[in-house]
Amino acid sequence: FFSRKMSIAVSARALFRSPVPVAALFRSPARRVSTADTVTVTVAEAQSKTAAAMRKIGWDAEDAALQAEIMTAAELCGNNQGLVKMYNPSLMAPSPGAAKPTIERETPTSAVVNANQSPGMLAAVNAADLALQKLRSQDGPIAIVTAYNTSTSSGQLAFYCERMARQGAIGIALANSPEFVAAAPGGKPIFGTNPVAFGIPQAAGPPLTFDMATSAIALFGVLTSKAKGEPLPEGVAYGRDGGFTTDASEALEGGAIATFGGHKGAGLSLCVELLAGVLSGGAVVGQCESKKLAIIVCP
Repeated sequence: FFSRKMSIAVSARALFRSPVPVAALFRSPARRVSTADTVTVTVAEAQSKTAAAMRKIGWDAEDAALQAEIMTAAELCGNNQGLVKMYNPSLMAPSPGAAKPTIERETPTSAVVNANQSPGMLAAVNAADLALQKLRSQDGPIAIVTAYNTSTSSGQLAFYCERMARQGAIGIALANSPEFVAAAPGGKPIFGTNPVAFGIPQAAGPPLTFDMATSAIALFGVLTSKAKGEPLPEGVAYGRDGGFTTDASEALEGGAIATFGGHKGAGLSLCVELLAGVLSGGAVVGQCESKKLAIIVCP
């Protein structure tokens, strides 16, 4: 990590406000954040306050601490899978009847984890750790673990790849998600932001990690722009008329996020749908109610 302090450009009260319907997040008017809204805190304080906020909306101490660790790590990387997730706590709140992840079926080199509506971040950590266990317990060169039926975002995929790479394995993670991304201008949203990440160990120094969405901007990048009242970068989202827009609210309400690189991003996004959705036996295009995650580990 590069700093022991971070600046959060959102009102501190946002971490602790009462949950509201998801639709209200998209409809609420955006305003530009001023310097008066910027609060500088230590990394430890950011993590502890986020964990407290997670407990406040219903997660137990273990799940709250894990999610806070992952979101804070993303924030330190400048990744928009960080603390902006708490802009609307209802998006991160537990689902009714949520339980801890369980192994639904497995072989010596593979497994399917049913997250049982637990947090996506908890399911991803479980999948990454289980893949490492399977890799070490057999002579084969690869282990594949998928997870499905999560209730919240899986967060920064590089976190899990680095977790595996620090143990000497090459980690690859893919995740599909609800449909916010159109394959072409004027098209209906049919893909998620569908990220892919890699973690590669080094003999000396920290692992090399690479994490990217197959969309031109991540969903939480759009939400960050909306929260700060700032325009989106040019060419990353479509408005209701199918043309490009820099208005985050319009992109979220009747518009869509664009793929990166046109047809190339669309092709990669489709491959993530197949590997993270179909491979896990879970939801794919048109079935966004259950997000999926796949973890693949090579020695």
